[in-house]
This record gives sequence, C-alpha cells and structure tokens, in this order.
Amino acid sequence: MSSTPTVPALPRRVVVRRLPSVAGLAVAAIGYAGALTPSLLPHTLMFLIVLTTLGTLSGYAIGATGGWLLRQLPSIGALRWPTWLAVTVPAVLWVPALVFTPIAVDWQGEQQSALDMPAPLPSTVTVVVLTAIASTLLLIAGRSLRLLTNTLAGLVGRIPPVSRWLGGQPKQRGPVALLRFGVASMLVVVAFGLLQFGLSRLIASYDTVNADTSGQSPDNLGINSGSTGSLTPWDTLGRQGRSYVSSTMTPSSITEITGRPAQTPVRVYVGMQQGDTPQARTDLAVRELDRVNAWDRKYLVVFGVTGTGWVDPNAINALETVTDGDVTTVAVQYSAVPSWIGFVIDPQTTIEQNDNTIDGVLAAWRAKPADRRPELILFGQSLGAMGTQGAWGPDATPAQVTDDFPHVVWVGPPAASTLWARWQADRTGGPAWQPIIGNGQITRVLVSATDPANLDTKSPPTIVFVAHANDPVVYWEPSLLLSKPDWLDEPLGPGVMPQMRWIPVITFLQVGMDLISGGEPPEVGHNYSANMAGSIALAVDPPGWTAAKTRALEAALPTLLYPTD
Repeated sequence: MSSTPTVPALPRRVVVRRLPSVAGLAVAAIGYAGALTPSLLPHTLMFLIVLTTLGTLSGYAIGATGGWLLRQLPSIGALRWPTWLAVTVPAVLWVPALVFTPIAVDWQGEQQSALDMPAPLPSTVTVVVLTAIASTLLLIAGRSLRLLTNTLAGLVGRIPPVSRWLGGQPKQRGPVALLRFGVASMLVVVAFGLLQFGLSRLIASYDTVNADTSGQSPDNLGINSGSTGSLTPWDTLGRQGRSYVSSTMTPSSITEITGRPAQTPVRVYVGMQQGDTPQARTDLAVRELDRVNAWDRKYLVVFGVTGTGWVDPNAINALETVTDGDVTTVAVQYSAVPSWIGFVIDPQTTIEQNDNTIDGVLAAWRAKPADRRPELILFGQSLGAMGTQGAWGPDATPAQVTDDFPHVVWVGPPAASTLWARWQADRTGGPAWQPIIGNGQITRVLVSATDPANLDTKSPPTIVFVAHANDPVVYWEPSLLLSKPDWLDEPLGPGVMPQMRWIPVITFLQVGMDLISGGEPPEVGHNYSANMAGSIALAVDPPGWTAAKTRALEAALPTLLYPTD
C-alpha cells in the first residue's frame, strides 16, 4: 500500500530577515543625496520628490543586493554583526545626506535664476518628509508583492500534481525557488498586460485629440492641403496638420520683414489617418506636390514633424520668409503622441515614415527635368530630426547627405539620432556639446541663438545642427546608467550647472526626468523657438540675405504664429 508523499512546506523566512537591509539603508543615503544634485534642468517639487524617491530606492536595491551577495560567502555569512553597528553604518551616511539637502535646494534656486525658470523652492523638511513617505510606501508595496508571490506559491504548491513533484525531490530548495519564480513571472505578465492596456488607452486619448476639429476652420487655405480639390481632406488631416495648413505666411508679412517682393507659400500635409502605411502616405504626399505644382517653385522643403505631427510655427514661418515665399513645404504625420512617448515606445515609426518620405520626394524630384527641380531643403525637429536622419546609414558623411539635400537643419536631435551620434563621436575637435564635424565647412553645431555663427553667412555650412547643451532630449540615452558621458567633461556647455556630476544610475534617472519636466523658456532645454531665424538663414543662405534681415526675422517671429494679410 503506497502512502501519499508528505508535501513539504515552503521555507519560512524568520522575522529578522524581514527587517530593512542595513547595506540597503546605507547605500540609499547615497542615492538620495545623488538625486538632489543638479541635472540639466531644475525640477519642480513633484519631479524633485520623484527623483529623490527613485534615488533612495535605487540605492536601497543596490545595497540590499550587494549585502545579500556578501552573505553568500561563507566567511561573511557566518559573521554576527552587533546591533550598534547595524544602526551606526546607515546613520553615518544619512546624517551628511540630510545636511546636504538645503545646499542642494539652494543650487536648484541658482539654476532656476540662471535659466530664467522661477519656481517656489521647497523647504528641507518638505523634501525629507515627502521622500521618506514615498520611499517607505513603495518599499512596503514591494515587500507586499513578495509576500503575495510567496503566498500564491504556497497555494499552488498544494495542488496535487505540484505537491507530488515537490515531495519527490531529494532537495527541496531548488523546486521551491522554481515555483516561486514561476508565480512571480505570472504576476509580471499580468502587470505587463495592465501596462499595455493603460498605454493603449493613453494613445487612444491622443488619437481623440488628433481627430478633434473644434476651433479650427478650413478658411483661407488657398491651394494648401485640406482645401477644395486637395487629395488630403480637411477632416482627416489631424489637429496639428489643420493648424499648419491654415496659417500660411502672407506675401505682405514676408515683405514687411525682408523688404523684398514675396509670393504666397504653399503647405502640403498628409495626416496619419490618410494612409495605412508609410508608403501610402508618401505616395499621397507626392501626388499632392504634383497637384500644387511644387516643382515650379524655387524651393521645396521636406519637414520632419514631431511626435504629434506638430510643425513649429517659428520654423515654417522662418522658412517661408527666408525663401521669399517661393517655396512648398511638405510634412507627413506618423503618430499623434508627444515625442517623448514616441521615442520611448516606438522610435522606429518616425524613421520608417521619414525615410520613406525622403526617398519618395527625391525619386519624384529626380524624375523632373533639370529646369523643374526646386532647391531641396530638409528640416527636422526633435523626433523629426531623428527620423529624417534615419534616411541615411550610420556611415554616411556630410558630403553624402548634401548630395541629396543642399540645405539641412536639424533641431534638437535625440541622442539616438543616427548621424548626430556618429558625427559627434567622430568629431575632429571641440567639446561634445559643440563638436567640429570634419573640417567644419559643411556642418556646424549651434548651441545658442546669440552665437555669432548664427549671423555669419560669409562661409555658410549646408548642414546646421541646433542643440542646446542642457537639452535632455539631445543627451539622454541608456549608456548614462553605467558610463560617464563626454558632454560632462570640462568645459561644460552653456546652461549646465558646474555642480552637475555623473553618478551611476542617478544621472540616467535625472536626465530622464528632465525629458518630461517641460516649460522651458527660449534657449533652454528643448525649446528652440529663439534659434529658428538664425539657423535657417545660415543653412539656406539665399541670395541677398543679410545679418540685418536675420535679426529682423528673429524679432518678428513671435508675432507671426498666426499671420493674416
């Protein structure tokens, strides 16, 4: 008569091991203090607390893991540490971390003043208390999740087939650990599913905004996309596309700046709903260019839009002014979500669409007679800069790019942008934030609207990068986790605090948080409104253009967001 094997109980942890890790608490102090050091941009109280909490918990996780690994060593694990030492070690690190808090808050005030980003400064007590509360709650949540995993594993272990498997093993720790891992994996799958659901709802909300036509009217479109006879209907252009095609510069507003005769520019736009694939949208864009006789204009601009499909009014107005209105600009939307979301969840979409659009426009342009080929201009901003650079391979040279487009402006290129990353790494001189690319004749990097190079058209480049030294979009990348970036080498770029230091993990979190802080004034972070006039005039350099005209355009742009005749 066979007996049912005894089901082994899952190992129980003693109460002492449920106490916070001593090593974790010690390293948490370092993480907390590191998170308070300056980043590229100052942070509001909410973002500051998020950072200090993440820094504290990251330090705790690193310390606790390191402590556990040390305890696996026979010589270390057998030691019995006195209670006073378990209290003293974290305290020795936390006291200076707390003393450092008001110093770090003062640094934030200095950074706000330097960057013209005033905001109320939190008190030391507020920072410490809120960080402690948030960190404790999240730590409890993590331990509760572990308890839930163990409880579920215990319940699963009582299922007859599983219990027989556990009971038949000579050594129980391996199977039990495997069971716990399986249950934890299932919980991760459930959490991932919930995250996917939440993300789909978020994207759907942006799609709703994109389709909303409230407050928009298809008046005064001329022959632009969305007008009568257009192949791209008004209702499906997308909200950003409708704003773009309905606010074209007028000849009189251009002439008022330049003092020269001007034409009415033409704007072509294809919404993401107007084609199911990048190729379909590109084909539609080319047919629209044919419809508006874009090939008879002096200039043709391919505009790489941001994640929502936004075309910066300052950029398009500057392009239309510098070209005296003798220009058609084509833009193709590829998503409706903000650039930072698109960059994190699906950076390939912008590359596929822009690569496709550039190839399609170039093919149509080359098929025209030589006397019907307008000068080509390529403009890409933010995620659009990354996407348009993706039209070339990583080994492409500036000369090869300008063989296709003699005038290129890339504004705020994300760190992962193919050519920006490669050319910056292969620079022949200069700091990382203002690299000299090749001999400096074809390509120039501008970091400020007041840079004299903005007005120097004596030997203009044909490719102009505009990249603020404190733009997190330009400098945030995964390598920040474990390696120091060369843009933090001396000398630091304009707007970067001298107290900023690279700290493993922490700097990655800080600059990542900078991505979504927002609200920067011109010439700070990812706001490039003040840079458009100089960078576009420098790259296009039309006949008869002068530095005085650049200054006039720069002064006029803030008043021309929605020009009327």
